[in-house]
Amino acid sequence: MMVSNENDFGERLTAARDKREMNQAELAKRAGLQAAAIGHFERGRRKPSFANVRALAKALNVSSDYLLGRTPSMEGATTAFRGEDDLSSADRDQIQLMIDMMRERRERSDP
Repeated sequence: MMVSNENDFGERLTAARDKREMNQAELAKRAGLQAAAIGHFERGRRKPSFANVRALAKALNVSSDYLLGRTPSMEGATTAFRGEDDLSSADRDQIQLMIDMMRERRERSDP
């Protein structure tokens, strides 16, 4: 296991949010948190609960281990396809819409 310093969480949260091209308000909305809380977490003023870490990881599509400093890199943490880690949040949303449409079409055609 990696040894992390006190501010690793905030730095990793900021890096993941920037990589996904989200501002603090967008991340807060996706994670079900207040925007001010994101700012506090990123600056190391507050420590998130386990539930908040999970919500943030899910909203950012990274592993909790990455945010907590247990894995060295965000890349490949939760990606399913080559290059997925380079996609913006909007790109991911568009792909999810396509997946949902394909799933619905398949369900309608299956007896």
